[in-house]
Amino acid sequence: MRTMDTKYVAVFDCESDSGFGDVFGRARDEIIHRYMQFTCICALVIPIDAIQSRVSTDEIISQSKRMTWWRDVSESNTATPIDSLLDIFDSAEVIVGFNCLAFDFPLIRRFYASQTRYLKHRCKCLDIMTRVRDVTDDYYKLDKLLRDNELSTKIGDGSTAITLWQEERRDELQAYCLCDVELTARLGLLNELHIRDKHSTKTLTITENVFGIRAALRSVTL
Repeated sequence: MRTMDTKYVAVFDCESDSGFGDVFGRARDEIIHRYMQFTCICALVIPIDAIQSRVSTDEIISQSKRMTWWRDVSESNTATPIDSLLDIFDSAEVIVGFNCLAFDFPLIRRFYASQTRYLKHRCKCLDIMTRVRDVTDDYYKLDKLLRDNELSTKIGDGSTAITLWQEERRDELQAYCLCDVELTARLGLLNELHIRDKHSTKTLTITENVFGIRAALRSVTL
């Protein structure tokens, strides 16, 4: 696949065909590697020129390319279902996700022929959930961070995506996955991240140097 002529950031999200509660007596990593499979993967390919401009987040999103991959749709007779996604990752300046280092990447590990390629993609990844966890010592769901920062929230959860796949409602599954990707991008494009303490009225403010897409791009060009 021919990638974009301009430099870009790739934001992605994977949906799976089962949840951790569907497999009993197995460790989490074993479930991801042996029992789960992806159903749908969506990505937002965002030109760096748009990110570095002074336009609004809405305008940045509008200049981005939306893409979708399905588990049971190969791109040629010899290709895996996500060969072009891995090509996009090869050329991306930064790969962005939410809990992607612990979930999305391990879920698609079986499609990598090379451990070196897999690690190269992980090494240029901005995992927003992991960055926030590392500085707060707490896990926050995407919806919590979206609500606290007055952004639109998700249109379902992981179980919603599983049901849509099982019922072959692909248009809805694609819309759900693309929505998650766009929301992750919007979160990463904030200048500050605010987290309200559920036990008090205090709000924690995290600078973009921790979680932000622009900060990640600055580190690439240093």
